[in-house]
Amino acid sequence: MPPLPPLSSPCRHYRHRVLLLLQVLLSTLILPSARSLEEVRVLTVGVELMDEAMPLRHGHRLYMLNGTRLSALYEVKISYPASIPSSFSIRLVDDPYSMEDWGSKNRRLLNTEKIIFKAENSKPVYILAMVELKG
Repeated sequence: MPPLPPLSSPCRHYRHRVLLLLQVLLSTLILPSARSLEEVRVLTVGVELMDEAMPLRHGHRLYMLNGTRLSALYEVKISYPASIPSSFSIRLVDDPYSMEDWGSKNRRLLNTEKIIFKAENSKPVYILAMVELKG
């Protein structure tokens, strides 16, 4: 006797919906934090980065500064072509995973954004670079 095909029951569809809901919840809760971890790049003291790129609309990149010494002063500067109609900003971030308004309060220079700071403790220093398209 051949096996009977499975019955289409509401319980079976419910279980499928629950699994789908769990997949959606996991992708919205776990994957953004995993993506955030992937986005952190290392910026080493004394090593210049060249040809970094990020999206012009709501673009941001988080760097962890490596190689700082206590009580030393540091300058982080980004330069960009004047032909790009956009606004760049950089700032120090204590908690790289907090969702706050990441505006810049630094001095503006022509086609350059820079921040000067002093390493005050042994905690990691994070620098957030952002770009917003103008016009």
